Amino acid sequence: MRNEILELANRDHFRQFSIITSGGVKYDITDPNAIAIARDKVHYYFPNSDRAIHVPYDQIATVEELPSPRSKRN
Repeated sequence: MRNEILELANRDHFRQFSIITSGGVKYDITDPNAIAIARDKVHYYFPNSDRAIHVPYDQIATVEELPSPRSKRN
């Protein structure tokens, strides 16, 4: 799971993704600078907040890419 998250977070052209825990909690990663990938867990820092969570890899059920935001058309 760690390698998959590293790959998603470190792409040249970042695409948003979600981390879904085994308890069903979903965290949308919309900024690659909002996460820190440690040896045994992921640290996620909520935007515009002092709040953070720390999720051990054994509690992550899956990760999913989020749909690309559509560009606005005139």
